[in-house]
Amino acid sequence: MKKVLFFTLLLSCFCLKSPAQHVYPEVYDHCYLDEFEFETDKLIARMKPNTLIETVSQSWSKKMVDKAEGYLGLQILVDKRGNSCLVSVRNDTNLNLKKLDLNKSIADNLKWPRMSGKICVIVLLEFKDGQISMKRLGTQDMRNLVEIKEN
Repeated sequence: MKKVLFFTLLLSCFCLKSPAQHVYPEVYDHCYLDEFEFETDKLIARMKPNTLIETVSQSWSKKMVDKAEGYLGLQILVDKRGNSCLVSVRNDTNLNLKKLDLNKSIADNLKWPRMSGKICVIVLLEFKDGQISMKRLGTQDMRNLVEIKEN
């Protein structure tokens, strides 16, 4: 009985310590999530903000962007070769998530420089007055997201 209790406690400790893989509630299950690290307070995966915004939004109409308001959070996994895979999304905009076609745009068109390991990039897009601005977010405690300033 004591052995069962001990192993149950040990297992629960490991489960509590393991990092969450999905940051946002809308989950896409086509990424291979073996081992990766999150950006913390420094950018690891580098890309110009305009390039990232243009690539993600290339299939969106001007009318769609002009009417858009709110925030769109993206969790993107970047592999060693610089390929992208959409892991999860949080849509706090007035846009229909299916019409954004994020999964295809990101997987097919978003290419990063080569990495030394898999990196999880968290992007926050803000839609306001027909413009899209972007912030990069990181986490040190796997609970709170903080803005990463360009370094």
